[in-house]
Amino acid sequence: MDIAARIRATGDSAGRTDNKNRFVCKVKCQGCREYIFSDEDLSGVEYVKTKRGSEWFFHSGCIGQVWKRGIV
Repeated sequence: MDIAARIRATGDSAGRTDNKNRFVCKVKCQGCREYIFSDEDLSGVEYVKTKRGSEWFFHSGCIGQVWKRGIV
């Protein structure tokens, strides 16, 4: 699965383009609430699609905090 493509499809615009002239989008990490951009290294980013259709993005290190907080 291409996480960058999912971020571009569901995220908010960051107001810039990457080196391939694609719009860069951002989503908030559900654990630490920092922004995850579609043009950065996404090797440490996890993606979950819930039964209700919500799409969550979070850092691998924040997985313990995801279930403790409210949804952003």
